[in-house]
Amino acid sequence: MEAARRATGQVTGQSEIPGSLTIISLGYRARCTRDGCADLGRLILRYADAGGRPMSNSAFCHAHARVRLARERAAGVKVYDDRLTSKGPF
Repeated sequence: MEAARRATGQVTGQSEIPGSLTIISLGYRARCTRDGCADLGRLILRYADAGGRPMSNSAFCHAHARVRLARERAAGVKVYDDRLTSKGPF
């Protein structure tokens, strides 16, 4: 029964552990999502599960993104940097 619930994504009581993190340049104006920060967000940190499915997107200023990236790298999360490959909408 537990295996069937895992296969369908119905497992409760477990926090999702990110398998990867992708750094993306922010193309619009948004505040940093860190509590108390009044700076503009410059980067999106997109977390994905082990299957590559997006879990969350958060906008961070450069200072808070550096702290978050260092913490995630130390935790063993794969980090992909898409800032240099993004061409924009045109």
